[in-house]
Amino acid sequence: MSSNRQKDFIAEIKTLGLSRTNRFLVYLTPPSAEPANVRKTLLFCEKASLPGINYATTQNRSFGESREVPYDKLFDPVTLTFHVDREMKVKKMFDDWINYIQNPGNRSFQWYRNYISDLVIQVQDLQDKTTYEVSMFEAYPKSMGSVQLDAESKDTMRLDVTFQYKYWMSSTISEQANGQLLTADGVNKYTSDFTGFQERFRKGLGEGGNFLTGAVGQIAQRSFSQVTSRIPSIKF
Repeated sequence: MSSNRQKDFIAEIKTLGLSRTNRFLVYLTPPSAEPANVRKTLLFCEKASLPGINYATTQNRSFGESREVPYDKLFDPVTLTFHVDREMKVKKMFDDWINYIQNPGNRSFQWYRNYISDLVIQVQDLQDKTTYEVSMFEAYPKSMGSVQLDAESKDTMRLDVTFQYKYWMSSTISEQANGQLLTADGVNKYTSDFTGFQERFRKGLGEGGNFLTGAVGQIAQRSFSQVTSRIPSIKF
């Protein structure tokens, strides 16, 4: 049966729509920063990018032609652009974070675990509901761009900050009417391996866990079935 690709495309767009680049939220927690300043800084985030990824490969020949095989995963840095407020608190917050990593006086570096923070970018639809989330773990500002001042310009000040991180993970999100966010990937992973969860829990409790994982496990499984039945199906 033949189909009209253009009509199918238009019908799909009218039904599901397309994601917009101007619908996003950013979350991070700089060390020793005041919550009010953090909230203002994240509110002033003008541009962000979803992180990229690529594999480092090498030539390998076992038989016949050579093949490129991956041996390492490489994560691209992420750059965020911020509007700078009149009191320069946005700029000062990143100044403090950069100087916290290395003391500008004695040049000593802070412990790694003390200056990192998880960086989260959420994508929203036109109804301001979160549909997609990327979490970058162990992030910190690798570089902070210079700010050009110009006596002839009337443009507002902007600041570019590039973040390095260990790795990132993404998940599709289902936002409920009460604002609660449910990660469909996490729920599916739990329900698909519920038997394995029971076995691990029983081993941890010993013989007494046989009854507990049988009775309580059945209740938990029914509860999760009720939750997952309300999660809409996700189409790719």
